[in-house]
Amino acid sequence: MNEMNPILYTIQPGDTLYYLAMQYGRTVQNIIDTNIALNPYNLRVGQQIYIYPNYEQNMEYWLSINQVQLLKQMNLVWEQHIMWTRMLLISIAENLKDLDAIQNRLLRNPKDIADVFRKYYGNAVANRIEQLLTEHLIIGKELIVALKNKNQEEATKLNTKWYQNADEMAEAFASINPFYPKEEIRNMLYQHLRLTTNEVNNRLQGNYVEDINSYDMVQKEILKMSQFFVRGIVKQFPNLF
Repeated sequence: MNEMNPILYTIQPGDTLYYLAMQYGRTVQNIIDTNIALNPYNLRVGQQIYIYPNYEQNMEYWLSINQVQLLKQMNLVWEQHIMWTRMLLISIAENLKDLDAIQNRLLRNPKDIADVFRKYYGNAVANRIEQLLTEHLIIGKELIVALKNKNQEEATKLNTKWYQNADEMAEAFASINPFYPKEEIRNMLYQHLRLTTNEVNNRLQGNYVEDINSYDMVQKEILKMSQFFVRGIVKQFPNLF
């Protein structure tokens, strides 16, 4: 198969090589190889790069502009979810004065996530997602406090509530989309809780290198979950994409 002629693409706000590779049917490494002087860790808005589109060979993986925009939006709100959770963890662990401000910002996140789903599923579903995610964050905060205070009995109770909340979320998501198998969502949510708990414990114990490594793992996992949600929406509503 002959490749198309290269296009000269101008970097837009929010672009990453990962998104561009999916949009144009390439790999990240291929884009880097095509642009020898490109620093993949320092993309600049307005910067121009060459891309050889390869839609035909990778048609199964090609994403439309609408899919790319949904993926960017979904990734953003879930990354904000783990980022502000981390900020809350650090604030609690280090007794920082920004705790109330951080918590208030974190509790905006459930609505931000719900709003991504609202367009496709309506207000009732979105409000339920927002409610469950808010409970998830509140329980998580109380669990961090209990672990910091070494109140193991309270931590055990809260941990049980946290997993029960995950079960409810799995049920809620599975009920709205045939491409959201409940067991698969539950496994992802459980993994998210396990990785977050590792992050919390490492931070509270002063294992800062492991704490950072734990956060990296949380980030990788949340992006996989974000992509899962996007794939389900695209499969359920193909005419929108």
